[in-house]
Amino acid sequence: MTRSDIASSLQLSKGRVSVITGQLMSQGIIEEYAYVPSSRRPSSLLRLHPKYASFIGISLHNREASAVVIDPNGTVLAKTFFERGDDYETSIRRMSEAVTTLKNECPEETNFAAVGVALPAYVSMDKQVCITSSVLGWDNRDVSTAISKEVGLPVFVENDTNALAVYESMFGGMRNIPAFVVIAVGDGIGVAYTIDGSVHHGEYGGAGELAHLPVARSLTEEAPRPCRCGNKGCLETVSSSQAIRARAKEVGLPPNIHLISTKAREGDPEALRILHTAANSLGYAAASLIQILDPRHIIIAIEDDLLHGVFTAALRQFIEQNLMPSFNRPERLQFTCYDTLVWAIGAAGLASRKHLFRSH
Repeated sequence: MTRSDIASSLQLSKGRVSVITGQLMSQGIIEEYAYVPSSRRPSSLLRLHPKYASFIGISLHNREASAVVIDPNGTVLAKTFFERGDDYETSIRRMSEAVTTLKNECPEETNFAAVGVALPAYVSMDKQVCITSSVLGWDNRDVSTAISKEVGLPVFVENDTNALAVYESMFGGMRNIPAFVVIAVGDGIGVAYTIDGSVHHGEYGGAGELAHLPVARSLTEEAPRPCRCGNKGCLETVSSSQAIRARAKEVGLPPNIHLISTKAREGDPEALRILHTAANSLGYAAASLIQILDPRHIIIAIEDDLLHGVFTAALRQFIEQNLMPSFNRPERLQFTCYDTLVWAIGAAGLASRKHLFRSH
């Protein structure tokens, strides 16, 4: 942003903004890094100084967990991968060890300010406690305090899909988009809704639990299946990657997403049925979200093997067929496959926001 951009956004005089930015520059918090050509006087672009602070992000979204260090502008300075662990204590120990590993890989003068942790979980509003995670098998675990004790830094916890939305709004393609939705499909299904750059958490922190909404009986031919949340017939039991693999195995197909997608492209009736049922169920939920929330964009993040084939084609078609004409804008839907590190970068982005906008 230029000084003029800041003055316009905050409704301050250009003189006042110049004084404030001068103070921040003298403290090493921001810097001029480029110029905007102009017929008059060129304007300087401002950003947070890369050496002002560094933030660590950890993601347990996948069994192979990831951790990164970023500067305030999202540049990755170091990264590491580790197995997340089969129990709470092991996972806490390995996350703490990952922080130590990253610290050792960075220059000694690096100013580490905070840690963010992205979990496939329902997280407390104060970003300290994992209230429940059916994926990890954790309930009421104070993850923040446990890791902070080991690493000596403030730790903030977030739902992994919310962390993904933080990544998009801070460093990704949604930086200037006021309202967008992220749906992440993997072994589970997560949803995050962002308004004016902030993730909507709901009253108690549980907004976005689309995975555990019941699937309409008209969309599937079988009886509702038990879900790991304790209910039956949840969307996750039909449309998640884990559900697709399980159904494939039951009918004699290989429980491998790549091979299932290949079989569907070749016209295998069982593979087609499984993928169409999964896509239609997810499409019904996505179409409902669009008509309820009216976001500018809805990003659907899926495995690469599902991205280019029957599943995505059926999903797009079902969403578009079930929207009112006024809601049906092709540019609204975006399908993507995220790099593993993006979830950890989002967690680090959360840590940076908590540090920069903390109460004094």
